[in-house]
Amino acid sequence: MRRSTGRTACALGAVLLLGAAAGPAAAGEGPEPPPVEEESVRAFLDRRVPELLEEFDVPGAAVSVVAGGGQVFAQGYGVADLETEEPVDAEETAFPTASVAKSFTALTVLRLVEEGGLDLHADVNGYLPEHLRLDDAYPGDPVTLHHLLTHTAGLEEAVAGTAVSDYAEEYTAERLREVPEPDRIEPPGRFTAYSNYGYDLLGAVAEEAEGKPFADIARERVFAPLGMDGSAFVDGAAAAERFSVPTLYRMTAEGNAPDRSPVLAAEPAGGAFAPVTDMSRFMLALLGGGELDGERVLPAGAVEAMLERQAANDPRLTGSGYGTWERSAGSPRAVGHGGDLGGLHTEYALVPEEGVGVYVAVNGDGDGDDPINDMRALVVQEFLAEFTGDGEDAEGGGGAPSEAAGDGPGRYTGTYVTTRASKSDASALKVALDQVSVVADGGGALRTESPVLPERRWLPVEPGLYREDGGNGGTLAFIEEDGEVAGLGFDENPTQAYQRVPWYGQPNLHLAAVGAALLVMASLLMWPLAGAVRRLRGKRPAAPRGSRPALLAAGLTAAVCAGFAAFFCYLVVRMEVLEVLLFSGSPLLTVPLAAAVPAAVCSVAAIVPAWRRGWWSALGRVHYSAVALASAVFLAFAALYGLVWAPALS
Repeated sequence: MRRSTGRTACALGAVLLLGAAAGPAAAGEGPEPPPVEEESVRAFLDRRVPELLEEFDVPGAAVSVVAGGGQVFAQGYGVADLETEEPVDAEETAFPTASVAKSFTALTVLRLVEEGGLDLHADVNGYLPEHLRLDDAYPGDPVTLHHLLTHTAGLEEAVAGTAVSDYAEEYTAERLREVPEPDRIEPPGRFTAYSNYGYDLLGAVAEEAEGKPFADIARERVFAPLGMDGSAFVDGAAAAERFSVPTLYRMTAEGNAPDRSPVLAAEPAGGAFAPVTDMSRFMLALLGGGELDGERVLPAGAVEAMLERQAANDPRLTGSGYGTWERSAGSPRAVGHGGDLGGLHTEYALVPEEGVGVYVAVNGDGDGDDPINDMRALVVQEFLAEFTGDGEDAEGGGGAPSEAAGDGPGRYTGTYVTTRASKSDASALKVALDQVSVVADGGGALRTESPVLPERRWLPVEPGLYREDGGNGGTLAFIEEDGEVAGLGFDENPTQAYQRVPWYGQPNLHLAAVGAALLVMASLLMWPLAGAVRRLRGKRPAAPRGSRPALLAAGLTAAVCAGFAAFFCYLVVRMEVLEVLLFSGSPLLTVPLAAAVPAAVCSVAAIVPAWRRGWWSALGRVHYSAVALASAVFLAFAALYGLVWAPALS
């Protein structure tokens, strides 16, 4: 599957949170929802969807709604292609599903479990080909299918080398061999951390068990039984030949432009295509407990496992089923899955208690200011609020906020970073953006601040549980281990947690240290300036024996570090370029600073002879030492965030 620039800025920001689930609707009581019937649904969607298409400047969309055991509405809006003006057709236009495909993958694996070929709680290495087996990083605590299905395997989110240039490469477990294996960075089950690689491993498990391509297994176990004739796991080139596929559009300064994002090189995590009418059949099968058109098409146990909660960062928060995420845990409870590619956003949501489901797909990023509440998300949220009262009783554990509740905010203050992190490549940069600072805000309240999330104030409900003050009724819960606060989670995003870090692990501190190091290295400009002044005065610049190589090494290191810093600032502005470099594993992100390491080592080593031999004045030696050490600090933090290539890590 592809990543959108906006969301892969994701690769670096909270938008990566999005590929999974939208937040719950605002709590509150209102009038009785209208019946979910064609007339009322059409009146609502025929008014709201065109309004949002115009507001967000999105080319096209398709929506389907199911209720009462049947499809009550399916409609295309806008165009599938701006150049040809081909309209979106609910039955014919096969949108990429993006991460919604994970629900298909989960169902495929669960059917194999039901057939007795797989065990959800056995070591997954027993089902994988040798070249894909995971390291035994935590002896006695293996990764299982359960962990992969719930994104709790503890795998890092490394993206370098996971992309290809286009959709033409078909997925196979052999192709997955070429994708760098992510490290296991947490014990399985400790935290939730959304993992595309984990679902690709599920596809490899299915291939190993059945001895055939995953696309064929999914067709036999999911698409064929459900009558989803226009759906398939297929590469983009083949999809364009078999189906009517919409053009995907990213928003540029000039307006909508066809997306050219990198393509993730595997199918199970997000490589399916489906028209919204096929998605209606999928939703009906889940809401029907495996029955469709009066016949049993899926095992009841597999459907139950998808719709029931299987894991959560905290019992008081929303969590995950197998291949699904909870939108809200109150009454009525809603579950589903979303997906995001460059220029495409999809989501389905089911309310099992009421037998209602909605699916939305759009073929443009749009120009909205809020990356979380994009057009796709708003259609789903507003539909559920209108027809189901989603989120009216979303409080879960605990009661109303109370300033007297809780056990003191000081216990929870600090910095927390995303668990969806990398330790081995440049996508480690994500933690610098996706972090949350928790500070006390008086009266027992807390305030959360983040580079990518809005500032919010929270009131205590009970120890470790807070509700948003004056917001959308969100919930914040702190995760404890052995009596200590280990992390936190938000109920609107069950796809990841935030892990508490000590003071020296705070990304803001690292950024400040890097900035200070750059300023010190920039002071090197005083050296040639001082030499020029001495020349103008007729004095020959002093050059103690052996000092020139030291000066050259320090100057070269500083120049490379400053040049890379300028290059990276450009990439932050041009996120689409950074996205390509990240997913392709480009050496431009790691080799330049690696080339500076030998010079930095030499400049630091030269500090000793500089002082022992009395090079320059005392002030000159202090300045040289500061510059050499600043370059070491810059490179050390760059290496921490995966920006320094090392053979052992490649």
